[in-house]
Amino acid sequence: PESSAFDVSPSGMEPVDEATEDIQATPPSFEVSFSNLLSTKVRRSAASALIRGPPAARHFGGNRGGLVQDERFYGAKPNGVSPIAISGAEKSVVLYAEAEPVGKTYPIGASGAVLSDIMDKDGSEFMSCFLAKEKRMVVFELSKKTVVVELSMKTKLNFWRYLPPSSEGDLIFVLITPIGGFHWRPLDESPRPVQVWKRGSELESKKILTYEEGGSNGHAGADAMSSVALVMTSSPSSGSLVEAYCIALNGGSKLLCLSTVALGGALMVPPNISKSDPFLPYVVSVNMDVMSKLVLDVEQLNNKPSEGLVRGEIVSSTVLDIGDSLDEKFDPPPLSMGATPEVLCCTLTDFIVAVVRREGTVFAFNFSSDAGLVPVGKSRLGQYIVDATLRSGSEDGVVEVVLLLCENEDSKDGRIATITLRANGDDGYQYLSSI
Repeated sequence: PESSAFDVSPSGMEPVDEATEDIQATPPSFEVSFSNLLSTKVRRSAASALIRGPPAARHFGGNRGGLVQDERFYGAKPNGVSPIAISGAEKSVVLYAEAEPVGKTYPIGASGAVLSDIMDKDGSEFMSCFLAKEKRMVVFELSKKTVVVELSMKTKLNFWRYLPPSSEGDLIFVLITPIGGFHWRPLDESPRPVQVWKRGSELESKKILTYEEGGSNGHAGADAMSSVALVMTSSPSSGSLVEAYCIALNGGSKLLCLSTVALGGALMVPPNISKSDPFLPYVVSVNMDVMSKLVLDVEQLNNKPSEGLVRGEIVSSTVLDIGDSLDEKFDPPPLSMGATPEVLCCTLTDFIVAVVRREGTVFAFNFSSDAGLVPVGKSRLGQYIVDATLRSGSEDGVVEVVLLLCENEDSKDGRIATITLRANGDDGYQYLSSI
């Protein structure tokens, strides 16, 4: 479908009248395409469940920008956006977040499910299902309709996600339990989850809101591993603020508290890093300063032998200028994971995107060692933003921002929005709508 220009609202109304433009939406610096409503793709009950989201997982899986991107992809689109899976007793509905989303129903009952990318040229796609009553995990290969492996799961599952591969064909799911974080490789000959960090007293009984990994130990093949995990958590008393921790994945599980009053955060690959380099990622964070302004920082991490992970230099910082939109906020719908973090941070190559969910506002930046944070653009979408992530475009220098929006008039329905950012040589950046 053709993308709608931004002077047309998602519901296809008439162009915004200039007299009311400031109230409804400020002009964007890039175009946005909006899909049709989810309820036109799946049943209304399924659309409502998709907006509410899966238990113990993010809708789109979470940020991947702290890992060097794997250039291989086998589906119709480059990887980066996990499908949203909603499971019931007898079936699961999966939504693929294309410009016009595709809904599929599988006769697989579960308490919850997460999906892999398409892993090879044969179209292999894996769906990991948690069956709470039976206390087990089952992994299905969807293209061949086969069961790959079953795992007894005696402990509670607090959070889980698919982890992008660090080597060819490497299927990894992250499982977070009250004990800590585990890497589970269902295709291994002995597919037992391997613990990669332990929960310390700081994380005990905290709710896991987001989880991602970044950096690299520099090894190849089966020994390849991320160097750092970023965990965002909340407690009953934390309100709209979240706690952000980095965990060293080199065996020590040493914890670095980045903030107890964060609004959002993500990891990113520093400039000029190759796939074979051992490295620590940068941390992107959003906090509120003493003037109640939202500030986005890009910060280095360092590893000291005696102390473990420590905070490094803030290499760039900028204020997220919401403008006059503070008077216009959009209420979140009922969400399985709650409405925090308030700001979703996403990174990919040299792009950084900050999404202020209740303001319905997207900020995009390009980052370089020389120039720091350079604004690419800002758009107010006029709706609550349920989730957001980035994926590579179909050609070099192109990045797509994929967002799930909640309808203002119907909190049980929504749509996919796509923003395409394109590097344009020495002339700065060119903003194109999604095809």
